[in-house]
Amino acid sequence: MKSKIFILGAFALSFVVSSCGEKKASENFTAEETAQQAENVVDPATAPVLTLAEASHDFGEVKANNKVEAYIKFKNDGKAPLVIRDASATCGCTVPEFPSTPIPVGGTDSIKVQYTAGNMNGKQQKTVTLVTNTVNGHEKFDITANVTGATASDQNAQQAFGQ
Repeated sequence: MKSKIFILGAFALSFVVSSCGEKKASENFTAEETAQQAENVVDPATAPVLTLAEASHDFGEVKANNKVEAYIKFKNDGKAPLVIRDASATCGCTVPEFPSTPIPVGGTDSIKVQYTAGNMNGKQQKTVTLVTNTVNGHEKFDITANVTGATASDQNAQQAFGQ
C-alpha cells in the first residue's frame, strides 16, 4: 500500500515539476498577434448583422457538367459596417464571390455563387462559409441542386477518381 502511495506521489510531483517550466498559451503570441486578436473581438451591441434573404438556395434541376449561378442577397441589419473578409465552399465545384467593400448599416448587396454540377445524379448540397466581422465571425448558407443526365459510365469514372 505504501509503495502505491509513493508511486502516485512521485508521479504527481513529476507532473507539477515538468509543467512549471511550460509557457502559458498567451505567452506564445507576439504583441502584434495579441493586438490582432483584440481587434477581432466584436461587441455584440455595436456589431454588424448579416441577414440573408434566403438561408439556402435551391438551383433545382441541373444537368450533369452544367454551370449555374445565383446571387444571394443580404442586408446589414447591425450597427456597424459589415466586412466580408473571405468566402469558401465545401467543394471546388462551388465558387462564391463576395463584395470587397464594407456594407453600410442598412445597406444591401449580394454574393455570387457559381455551381458546376458533376457527374453524380441526385441531390447535391454544398455549404458556403463567409468570414465576417459579425459576432460569430463566420456566416453560412447552403446551396442545393438535383443533378440529372449523368450516364452510368460518367458516374463510374467519377467514383473511380474519388470525386
